[in-house]
Amino acid sequence: MVATVAAGVGGAGGWQTLAWAAEQAGYQTGMRLELLRVAEPGSPLAGLAGEPAPALLELADPALSRALSATRTQLGGHRVHLRIQVGDPGTALAAASAGADLLVIGSGGDGHTVRRIVHHARCPVVVVRPVSAGRGAPLAGHVVVGVDGSAAGRAALEFGFAYADEHRLPVAAAHVSARTADDFFSDEVTVSPHGATEPPALQLLGAEVEPWMLRYPRSRVRRAVLNGRVADGLRRAGLGAHLLVVGDKHRGLLARTRTGDVPLTVARRAGCPVAVVPIGQAEFDRTGFGQAEFDQGEGELP
Repeated sequence: MVATVAAGVGGAGGWQTLAWAAEQAGYQTGMRLELLRVAEPGSPLAGLAGEPAPALLELADPALSRALSATRTQLGGHRVHLRIQVGDPGTALAAASAGADLLVIGSGGDGHTVRRIVHHARCPVVVVRPVSAGRGAPLAGHVVVGVDGSAAGRAALEFGFAYADEHRLPVAAAHVSARTADDFFSDEVTVSPHGATEPPALQLLGAEVEPWMLRYPRSRVRRAVLNGRVADGLRRAGLGAHLLVVGDKHRGLLARTRTGDVPLTVARRAGCPVAVVPIGQAEFDRTGFGQAEFDQGEGELP
């Protein structure tokens, strides 16, 4: 079965979203790219709902027409499809996720669309954000994965290692805890801070990462234990990263309110693109909130 990447185009950040999705589709031969443009009722595009004819699309939205043509030239016309739908972007894109292996969206707008999609998508969602690097970006260029020992964390690891292997990028497994005094980084060559006692969370990271290192032996892996609140720690870890990957347990509103909505917070504020990976429904039913549900607020990754 051919894998499918769906992408929302148009609106704030729409062209960056299209470029990111097209690049991802280019890494796999035969991968389909399904573009969805959600039009406002009464707009010129609203009358072209469905799959518009090229000539009519050129008249209604020349910029979208040119972008579509360039993407088809890049990937092959048979691999790129555009559908126009009228209504709410968040609702339409969340529904589109049911038939996709990956959904790519922009980070612009008032946040309503990102919130709805992150909470309701049925496949991994990448929120395309600009990369912010500079000082204090020890994991720049990595695929950073939030790890906590839960089913959601393992789903993020599976996605992160597969993505890193496909793109030939190093992986950084990051655990955030209020019980850690300082940030701590280690890999096969270096350990920091120099002379510091290794935090107990390194054992958790080692156990969680080992199966994926065996599956992807060419992956270069760094481990990071970060101090503080989870969303803040992951945002620090993601500075300058190629991609930041977090798992989402699809918990209810009450649980998100109690411990903080980490996936949404990171998706809206990180200094790099963010992938939010939901656990499968069967896994959710089996594990509930996962193995690592703690009673310290945002002290651990929810």
